Amino acid sequence: MAAPREYLEGGSNTFSALTRRAWSDLLHKQVQDKLYFHRKGFIGPDQGEEDALDSPVAWYPILQKTELGKDGGDRITMPLLRQLVAPATTGNTTLKDQTADASTAGEEAMDWWTFDTYIELIRHATGWVHKMSAQRNKFHTKEQAASLLADWLAQQMDDSIFNSFYNRYSAHIITEISGASTTTHPNFIYGGDADSEDAVDAADVLNAAVLERIAVYVEENNFNPIRLSGGEEGFVLIVHPRQLHTLRADQRWIDANQHAGHRDMDNPIFSGSEGMWAGIYIHSTNKVASPGAGVVENTAKRRAVLMGAHSIARAIGQRPQIIKRDDTDYGRINNWAIDVIFGDSRADWTSDDGNSTVSNQSSAIVTTYAPDVNA
Repeated sequence: MAAPREYLEGGSNTFSALTRRAWSDLLHKQVQDKLYFHRKGFIGPDQGEEDALDSPVAWYPILQKTELGKDGGDRITMPLLRQLVAPATTGNTTLKDQTADASTAGEEAMDWWTFDTYIELIRHATGWVHKMSAQRNKFHTKEQAASLLADWLAQQMDDSIFNSFYNRYSAHIITEISGASTTTHPNFIYGGDADSEDAVDAADVLNAAVLERIAVYVEENNFNPIRLSGGEEGFVLIVHPRQLHTLRADQRWIDANQHAGHRDMDNPIFSGSEGMWAGIYIHSTNKVASPGAGVVENTAKRRAVLMGAHSIARAIGQRPQIIKRDDTDYGRINNWAIDVIFGDSRADWTSDDGNSTVSNQSSAIVTTYAPDVNA
């Protein structure tokens, strides 16, 4: 990796802003390249056109919004206009001034739904004290500190997305923003014949039968599929390695994926998957969590994450940057910090008419039994 420019400490050099930007751009790329969700191709810009029937625009599972970096503010409100549902007014029946709903004809009000994505600062620091530290150890460099901090931040930003699937918002948003609180996902699917996480037992593992039920679930609940610019569509299920283990033991799965052709696709969302069943592409990571301690046998279960289009919104207020510590004791203290202003939120839409009904048509939690294969 080429060494980036140093920050200029003091003086009136006109290149100070440029060198800071060079560091910021390089660090942003480093962090992005380390993100699980970025490497898998799951994060993309919000390009709109959700309602266009023949839109060439890709629909990603994670939307990245950057308006706050330009316009200021502490949140982005995402709007959704629902389709009209009232029946037709026919013949000579009066249309004007007649209030319509799902069962009666007349003038139907537009139905707006929204959800908010908040942003807040997170940061961390590392370094060394004493000039002789760098003299004795050639690896004590600013580049090494930046690499460590970039690794740390990538983990935080990946965890933030998983936290949002499970709890609605990033953990740091729940901690700092009074209007954001932990909220259970409105959509759950369970393995086997279970009807709750407590009821999931050793027979309720991830297998082809569960994937078939998921395929029916997304169709019946009108989930929007992930759509790529080339026209490919599908859903992603992120599973724990233990869940992948039980799936690979299913003969139906084995037969369906022996000669799978999806790996010829260019996009890693599909080509980088472990396999596919009924339009559901399987990805695996050990970041998939167990249910909470209150659930029976929680450590032997895992909560896989099902993603369609626009499952999570990520708002960026400030991209990652490296900052040198101000008080250095005349250069003896060599500490650097990394910070970023961002936040993630699950696409739980709420009607603007003030009711408490929540609609989520883009993600779900799939809880199955996932025993320790080494026990």
